Amino acid sequence: MIKTYQDVLKAVRENKRKKTISIAMADDQNVLEAIKNIDEQGIANAILIGDLNRIKTIAGQVGYRITDDQIVNAASEEEVAFKSVLQIREGKADILMKGHISTAILMKAVLDRETGLRKGNILSHIAIAEVPSYHKMIVFSDGGINIAPDLEAKKAILENMIHAIRKLQIEKPKVAALCPIEKVNPKIQETVDAAELQKLAEAGEFGDIILEGPIAMDVALSAQAAGKKGLQSKIAGDIDAFLVPNITSGNAIIKVLMYLSNAKVGGLVVGAKVPIILLSRSDKPEEKFNSMILSILIAD
Repeated sequence: MIKTYQDVLKAVRENKRKKTISIAMADDQNVLEAIKNIDEQGIANAILIGDLNRIKTIAGQVGYRITDDQIVNAASEEEVAFKSVLQIREGKADILMKGHISTAILMKAVLDRETGLRKGNILSHIAIAEVPSYHKMIVFSDGGINIAPDLEAKKAILENMIHAIRKLQIEKPKVAALCPIEKVNPKIQETVDAAELQKLAEAGEFGDIILEGPIAMDVALSAQAAGKKGLQSKIAGDIDAFLVPNITSGNAIIKVLMYLSNAKVGGLVVGAKVPIILLSRSDKPEEKFNSMILSILIAD
C-alpha cells in the first residue's frame, strides 16, 4: 500500500513506462521550473504547447534544456487548448496539465464532444493528503469542481475516486460518506444520500469497497469516538477516503489540513480519459510536485 508521497515517488520511479505530460501554455516560469524538476529526475517527459520563442526564452532563464521537438507552437489560447488535448488523443501524451492558460478555455477543449477527452458523465477533483498525525494518506472528493452534487453525481464522483484509490495499491478501500451525524435526517439531504450509497456499496455497485454513511468526521477518524457513541463501524480509525457532501466542505477540510496540520497535499481532476493537473500560481512548489507525481501514478 502507498502511504506517503515518498511512496508515490518511489512507485513512479519504478514504473517501466515513462509517462508524458502535455503542458497547455508552457510559457511560464513557475510551470517550466516544475517541469524541469520532473524531467531532470527522469520521472516523466513533457510536450510544451504555446509560443515557441517565449517557451525557449523562459526555459533558458530557468536553466531548463529543451529541444525544438519538445515544443508544439500555438498562438491563441484556443489553439493551445486544442493542440494540448490533441497530444492526448493522438497517443503522444498520457497526462494533461494546465500552464499559463485560462481554466475555462482549457476545460472547454477537454469537454468538447467531438475532439475532447470525455469519458464518463462527470469530471471530479480529488485531493490526497498525507497528514503527520495519521497512518496513511487520505483521499477527498470533490472539493474542487462539483458544487452541490445530487445522488447521481455522487455515484459518479465515487466511481472516479475509487479508480484513483486503486492506484494507491489499496485492495478494499474504506470510504466514508461524510455527514454531520450518523442517522438519516430527511432535513439533511447528505444523510439521505449517504444511506443510499451505503446500500448500493453493500450490493456491490462500486466493486470491492466498504462504504459507510451517514458518518461524521470524528467517527470516521477514531474507533474510540465510534465506541463512545455506541456505533459499530468497519472503517472507523482506518479510513482511506471521504466522499464530501459539497465543494465547500471538501475545500475547507483540505485547507485546514494544509495550514493547521502541515499536511502534504496534491490534487488533480479525474473522470476524463487522462488525469488533468490544474495548477494555480499560488500553489507551492511541493504541491505542484505532489500533484504531478500523483497524475503519473494514476495515469493508465
